[in-house]
Amino acid sequence: MSIDSFNLLDPPMPSYSFTLYHRDVFEKSNFKDYDSMLSNRLARGHTRASYLASIYENKRMGAHLNRRGPAMGSTTTYDAEETTYCRYNVPYESGIRTIGLMASEVIVFTLDYKLQRIMFGCGKNQKSGKVQFSGSYSGIVGLGRRVNANLSGGYSLPSQLNATVFSLCLPSFELGKSSILNFHKAPWPNATMAKLLPNYMHPQLHFVNLYKIFINDREVPVKPSWWHFDKNMRGGVVVDTGTTITHFPEDFYIVFRYIFRSEVGDDSPIVENPVGDFDTCYRADLDGGEVYFPVVKLYFGSKNPSSMLFLAQERVVTLIGDQYCLAFKGWDKDFTILGTNQLQAVGLTFDTSQNTLAFDLDACL
Repeated sequence: MSIDSFNLLDPPMPSYSFTLYHRDVFEKSNFKDYDSMLSNRLARGHTRASYLASIYENKRMGAHLNRRGPAMGSTTTYDAEETTYCRYNVPYESGIRTIGLMASEVIVFTLDYKLQRIMFGCGKNQKSGKVQFSGSYSGIVGLGRRVNANLSGGYSLPSQLNATVFSLCLPSFELGKSSILNFHKAPWPNATMAKLLPNYMHPQLHFVNLYKIFINDREVPVKPSWWHFDKNMRGGVVVDTGTTITHFPEDFYIVFRYIFRSEVGDDSPIVENPVGDFDTCYRADLDGGEVYFPVVKLYFGSKNPSSMLFLAQERVVTLIGDQYCLAFKGWDKDFTILGTNQLQAVGLTFDTSQNTLAFDLDACL
């Protein structure tokens, strides 16, 4: 049963702080079982990854009002009765479309009565697309990297709030608990540090300096070109909370998958017909026993404990039906996406003044 969105726990928060819930909390009543909901989540992640790939191919982040979302659209400004209106028309990669007017509203933080005016799109027509917007939520929040609010891309919340620091903890898929989104503050210790790498071709995306990857204690060989920008600022590693499964360039993924399979060994044979788009799946223990898989260690910038993100169990594999499947995939693109399956329940603190991203493992469990 889904949670009544009108009765969610949402206590008064300090200024620039908001309560977060995972989207599945609102939508799970629409699915017959967990596997169908998971399939829908994976499909959304695939749509988002396809959108990011289209950005790279088009060498731009979108048009006009859509700098931080998976959409390509346009705006029109006109006068009516001496009042200037700015209309938008945004089709999304998933087939959804929204048409409306740009508007502004003042947010009031009740604990300290601080006021903040925010620009947003006020939808007037949400039914023109091939796919309808879900009635479970009211809008989309842009969290693209902070840029000058007067420049293209300046409609994201970090840009509008002029927040050089913002932090969020991605709620776990299964727990259904609330989490938090903060601006101008970093509530978690900086357990693992990565550098944020500016990319002038895609200034709203969050690129990080991934250095090495280990599966258990075996290093996955890597070509520098797989992680670094080329002369046209293509490539690199982007952290994206809209993509579910981490995507690697195909050549790297083949090596990664080979080492993972060899570390699992013969005790758990690979399923001959894996589910969905997965290619490395293992049968779950029908008696309910715990099945353990190799750990994955991501190092950022250098190989030392302070730069390592340690991934184990549900951050490495995902359970769908009676199969545990490797929650990474390869694709025919020249850049990597670090997705939310690997970052679930991890506290993320983005600091664009210092160009750092801090990971705090299990911050919102």
